[in-house]
Amino acid sequence: SKINQTELTPMLSYTPGKKTTGYGVDQNIINDGDYAELFLNYSVGVKDAFQSDFEYERLQLFYRQPLQIGGFGVMTSTIELGKTFGEVPLGLLNVVPGNQTLFSISNAFPLLNYYEFVTDSYASVNVEHNFNGRIFSRFPLLRKLNLREIVGVRAVIGSISKENQALNASTSNPVLFAPEEKPYWSYSLGVGNIFKVFRLDFHFRGNYFENPDARSFGITGAFGFYF
Repeated sequence: SKINQTELTPMLSYTPGKKTTGYGVDQNIINDGDYAELFLNYSVGVKDAFQSDFEYERLQLFYRQPLQIGGFGVMTSTIELGKTFGEVPLGLLNVVPGNQTLFSISNAFPLLNYYEFVTDSYASVNVEHNFNGRIFSRFPLLRKLNLREIVGVRAVIGSISKENQALNASTSNPVLFAPEEKPYWSYSLGVGNIFKVFRLDFHFRGNYFENPDARSFGITGAFGFYF
């Protein structure tokens, strides 16, 4: 019920093509979302340091790449890989991020419940394509609204070791389950630039309908300024 943990975490971030103005805390990004991102995280859990409970190692690799496809809009691909070495409790495992809210959350899975999938090794991909109004502009009634069509596909595959299953087994907690036999996936259809401040996404589950309380359809929204 309680974890004391000391962790050392060196991180490396590489963002080629990122353009900024100013320096230090006054630095501003002037081409937000228009550059590649590479992030590497290596974490070490140090047992007994400051009453720390567990010893482990964790690797995480995150890569995001936007790609302009001629006049057909922008495709943004995100890939994430992760691995935890060692036996750790639920609070230190790699929980596949679910989203049970009505708000769109980047890189979360909008139709997964919290803790529906828990892993110690995983790979996920998120591909989203924004057509920048190319389809809607063909309809005279929609052209003046300047709407944006967005489609996306998300998938994750992972596993959890028998040792971590046994460590987290209890009469009150359900059995931890990972999408090991087949990747979990979902797809979405969205409309952006609604009144220039709102985006609406419609999500559809691709598989694992047999999971407890599985949701096959959902709607999320986000506020922001789109021009």
